[in-house]
Amino acid sequence: MKDLSLTQKFLLCILGDKGKISSFHFEKNICVAVCGVTELFMDGIVKLDGKNLTVRKELPEEKRFLRPVFQLIERKQPVKFEKVIESFSVSITDKKMDELIEGIEDSLEKAGCVRKEKGGLFGGKNVYIPDPKVVDCIIQNIRAEILEEGRLSEEVVALTALFHKSGDLARYFSAYEKKDMKKRLKEIKENPENEEIKRMMDYVDRLLMLIVVAAT
Repeated sequence: MKDLSLTQKFLLCILGDKGKISSFHFEKNICVAVCGVTELFMDGIVKLDGKNLTVRKELPEEKRFLRPVFQLIERKQPVKFEKVIESFSVSITDKKMDELIEGIEDSLEKAGCVRKEKGGLFGGKNVYIPDPKVVDCIIQNIRAEILEEGRLSEEVVALTALFHKSGDLARYFSAYEKKDMKKRLKEIKENPENEEIKRMMDYVDRLLMLIVVAAT
Protein backbone atom coordinates (compact mmCIF):
# COMPACT_ATOMS: atom_id res chain seq x y z
CA MET A 1 0.00 0.00 0.00
CA LYS A 2 1.31 3.44 -0.95
CA ASP A 3 1.00 6.53 1.22
CA LEU A 4 -2.46 7.98 0.66
CA SER A 5 -3.42 11.63 0.34
CA LEU A 6 -6.18 13.41 2.25
CA THR A 7 -8.81 12.90 -0.46
CA GLN A 8 -7.89 9.26 -1.03
CA LYS A 9 -8.22 8.54 2.70
CA PHE A 10 -11.54 10.35 2.97
CA LEU A 11 -13.17 8.61 0.01
CA LEU A 12 -11.84 5.20 1.08
CA CYS A 13 -13.48 5.62 4.49
CA ILE A 14 -16.90 6.72 3.18
CA LEU A 15 -17.31 4.24 0.30
CA GLY A 16 -18.96 1.59 2.44
CA ASP A 17 -18.92 -2.21 2.19
CA LYS A 18 -20.62 -2.13 -1.24
CA GLY A 19 -18.00 0.15 -2.70
CA LYS A 20 -20.22 3.08 -3.62
CA ILE A 21 -21.79 6.24 -2.24
CA SER A 22 -25.57 6.23 -2.22
CA SER A 23 -27.18 8.93 -4.37
CA PHE A 24 -29.31 9.80 -1.34
CA HIS A 25 -26.23 10.90 0.60
CA PHE A 26 -25.60 14.17 -1.24
CA GLU A 27 -23.65 15.53 1.73
CA LYS A 28 -20.95 12.89 1.16
CA ASN A 29 -20.48 13.98 -2.46
CA ILE A 30 -20.22 17.59 -1.36
CA CYS A 31 -17.57 16.61 1.17
CA VAL A 32 -15.55 14.73 -1.48
CA ALA A 33 -15.39 17.91 -3.59
CA VAL A 34 -14.54 19.99 -0.51
CA CYS A 35 -11.82 17.49 0.39
CA GLY A 36 -10.30 17.83 -3.07
CA VAL A 37 -10.13 21.63 -2.79
CA THR A 38 -8.78 21.34 0.77
CA GLU A 39 -5.99 19.01 -0.35
CA LEU A 40 -4.99 21.38 -3.17
CA PHE A 41 -4.98 24.24 -0.67
CA MET A 42 -3.03 22.37 2.02
CA ASP A 43 -0.39 21.34 -0.53
CA GLY A 44 0.05 24.91 -1.74
CA ILE A 45 -1.26 24.15 -5.24
CA VAL A 46 -4.12 26.64 -4.95
CA LYS A 47 -4.54 29.74 -2.81
CA LEU A 48 -7.64 30.81 -0.90
CA ASP A 49 -7.67 34.60 -0.76
CA GLY A 50 -10.80 35.74 1.06
CA LYS A 51 -13.47 33.72 -0.71
CA ASN A 52 -11.59 33.29 -4.00
CA LEU A 53 -9.44 30.40 -5.20
CA THR A 54 -6.53 30.84 -7.59
CA VAL A 55 -3.85 28.46 -8.89
CA ARG A 56 -0.34 28.86 -7.45
CA LYS A 57 1.49 26.07 -9.28
CA GLU A 58 0.97 23.15 -11.62
CA LEU A 59 -0.75 19.99 -10.43
CA PRO A 60 1.81 17.24 -9.64
CA GLU A 61 1.43 13.99 -11.58
CA GLU A 62 0.88 12.00 -8.39
CA LYS A 63 -2.26 14.08 -7.74
CA ARG A 64 -3.76 13.70 -11.23
CA PHE A 65 -6.93 12.26 -9.64
CA LEU A 66 -7.67 15.86 -8.54
CA ARG A 67 -7.36 17.21 -12.09
CA PRO A 68 -11.14 17.87 -12.47
CA VAL A 69 -11.04 20.21 -9.45
CA PHE A 70 -7.73 21.79 -10.41
CA GLN A 71 -8.77 22.45 -14.02
CA LEU A 72 -12.05 24.06 -12.98
CA ILE A 73 -10.21 26.45 -10.64
CA GLU A 74 -7.56 27.16 -13.28
CA ARG A 75 -10.16 27.87 -15.95
CA LYS A 76 -12.37 30.17 -13.85
CA GLN A 77 -9.88 31.80 -11.48
CA PRO A 78 -10.36 33.79 -9.40
CA VAL A 79 -13.38 31.70 -8.46
CA LYS A 80 -15.34 31.51 -5.23
CA PHE A 81 -14.96 28.33 -3.17
CA GLU A 82 -18.74 27.81 -3.15
CA LYS A 83 -18.91 28.02 -6.95
CA VAL A 84 -16.32 25.28 -7.31
CA ILE A 85 -18.20 22.96 -4.95
CA GLU A 86 -21.54 23.77 -6.57
CA SER A 87 -20.11 22.86 -9.98
CA PHE A 88 -19.52 19.32 -8.72
CA SER A 89 -22.43 18.79 -6.34
CA VAL A 90 -25.28 21.00 -7.53
CA SER A 91 -25.63 20.42 -11.26
CA ILE A 92 -28.11 18.98 -13.76
CA THR A 93 -25.95 15.88 -14.31
CA ASP A 94 -23.49 13.97 -12.13
CA LYS A 95 -20.80 13.98 -14.84
CA LYS A 96 -18.25 16.14 -13.02
CA MET A 97 -18.72 14.42 -9.68
CA ASP A 98 -18.56 10.98 -11.31
CA GLU A 99 -15.32 11.94 -13.06
CA LEU A 100 -13.78 13.15 -9.79
CA ILE A 101 -14.82 10.10 -7.75
CA GLU A 102 -13.84 7.60 -10.46
CA GLY A 103 -10.40 9.19 -10.72
CA ILE A 104 -9.88 8.86 -6.97
CA GLU A 105 -11.17 5.28 -7.00
CA ASP A 106 -8.78 4.34 -9.84
CA SER A 107 -5.89 5.80 -7.86
CA LEU A 108 -6.95 3.74 -4.82
CA GLU A 109 -7.04 0.59 -6.93
CA LYS A 110 -3.51 1.27 -8.20
CA ALA A 111 -2.41 1.76 -4.58
CA GLY A 112 -3.88 -1.64 -3.66
CA CYS A 113 -6.47 -0.20 -1.27
CA VAL A 114 -9.66 -1.27 -3.05
CA ARG A 115 -10.91 -4.22 -5.07
CA LYS A 116 -12.79 -3.39 -8.28
CA GLU A 117 -15.93 -5.44 -8.94
CA LYS A 118 -19.11 -5.19 -10.95
CA GLY A 119 -22.10 -4.03 -8.91
CA GLY A 120 -24.91 -1.52 -8.77
CA LEU A 121 -28.61 -2.11 -9.39
CA PHE A 122 -28.11 -4.22 -12.53
CA GLY A 123 -24.54 -5.30 -11.91
CA GLY A 124 -23.18 -3.19 -14.75
CA LYS A 125 -21.27 -0.54 -12.81
CA ASN A 126 -17.77 -0.65 -11.40
CA VAL A 127 -17.70 -0.59 -7.61
CA TYR A 128 -14.60 -0.32 -5.47
CA ILE A 129 -14.61 -2.41 -2.29
CA PRO A 130 -12.30 -0.90 0.37
CA ASP A 131 -9.66 -3.02 2.08
CA PRO A 132 -10.92 -3.04 5.69
CA LYS A 133 -7.38 -3.23 7.05
CA VAL A 134 -6.42 0.00 5.29
CA VAL A 135 -9.58 1.74 6.49
CA ASP A 136 -8.95 0.57 10.04
CA CYS A 137 -5.39 1.87 9.90
CA ILE A 138 -6.63 5.33 8.84
CA ILE A 139 -9.28 5.43 11.58
CA GLN A 140 -6.89 4.22 14.28
CA ASN A 141 -4.40 6.94 13.37
CA ILE A 142 -7.15 9.57 13.63
CA ARG A 143 -8.33 8.11 16.93
CA ALA A 144 -4.82 8.05 18.40
CA GLU A 145 -4.19 11.68 17.49
CA ILE A 146 -7.51 13.36 18.17
CA LEU A 147 -8.35 11.62 21.45
CA GLU A 148 -5.00 12.51 23.00
CA GLU A 149 -3.69 15.84 24.19
CA GLY A 150 -1.34 17.74 21.91
CA ARG A 151 -1.30 19.58 18.63
CA LEU A 152 -3.29 17.99 15.80
CA SER A 153 -1.91 17.60 12.30
CA GLU A 154 -3.61 19.61 9.56
CA GLU A 155 -4.70 16.38 7.83
CA VAL A 156 -6.41 14.97 10.94
CA VAL A 157 -8.15 18.31 11.52
CA ALA A 158 -9.51 18.22 7.96
CA LEU A 159 -10.52 14.54 8.06
CA THR A 160 -12.31 14.88 11.39
CA ALA A 161 -14.21 17.97 10.27
CA LEU A 162 -15.21 16.28 6.99
CA PHE A 163 -16.33 13.07 8.73
CA HIS A 164 -18.48 15.25 10.95
CA LYS A 165 -20.08 17.00 7.94
CA SER A 166 -20.55 13.76 5.97
CA GLY A 167 -22.22 11.98 8.89
CA ASP A 168 -19.51 9.33 9.21
CA LEU A 169 -18.25 10.02 12.74
CA ALA A 170 -20.86 7.67 14.22
CA ARG A 171 -19.80 4.94 11.83
CA TYR A 172 -16.28 4.70 13.20
CA PHE A 173 -16.38 6.16 16.69
CA SER A 174 -18.32 5.23 19.81
CA ALA A 175 -20.73 7.59 21.55
CA TYR A 176 -18.10 8.22 24.23
CA GLU A 177 -15.43 8.95 21.62
CA LYS A 178 -17.79 11.22 19.69
CA LYS A 179 -18.32 13.31 22.82
CA ASP A 180 -14.57 13.86 23.13
CA MET A 181 -14.26 14.46 19.39
CA LYS A 182 -16.93 17.15 19.42
CA LYS A 183 -14.98 18.86 22.18
CA ARG A 184 -11.87 18.67 20.01
CA LEU A 185 -13.80 19.97 17.00
CA LYS A 186 -14.76 23.01 19.06
CA GLU A 187 -11.09 23.51 19.92
CA ILE A 188 -10.20 23.16 16.24
CA LYS A 189 -12.67 25.90 15.30
CA GLU A 190 -11.30 28.22 17.97
CA ASN A 191 -7.65 27.68 17.03
CA PRO A 192 -6.47 30.50 14.72
CA GLU A 193 -4.01 28.07 13.09
CA ASN A 194 -7.00 26.23 11.60
CA GLU A 195 -8.72 29.37 10.29
CA GLU A 196 -8.63 28.38 6.60
CA ILE A 197 -10.09 24.90 7.20
CA LYS A 198 -12.73 26.41 9.51
CA ARG A 199 -13.74 28.80 6.72
CA MET A 200 -14.09 25.92 4.29
CA MET A 201 -16.24 23.96 6.74
CA ASP A 202 -18.42 27.05 7.30
CA TYR A 203 -18.92 27.22 3.53
CA VAL A 204 -19.97 23.57 3.58
CA ASP A 205 -22.54 24.31 6.29
CA ARG A 206 -24.06 27.07 4.19
CA LEU A 207 -24.08 24.97 1.03
CA LEU A 208 -25.71 22.01 2.78
CA MET A 209 -28.34 24.31 4.25
CA LEU A 210 -29.12 25.80 0.82
CA ILE A 211 -29.54 22.33 -0.71
CA VAL A 212 -31.82 21.15 2.10
CA VAL A 213 -33.97 24.29 1.79
CA ALA A 214 -34.17 23.90 -2.00
CA ALA A 215 -35.28 20.28 -1.65
CA THR A 216 -38.15 21.07 0.75
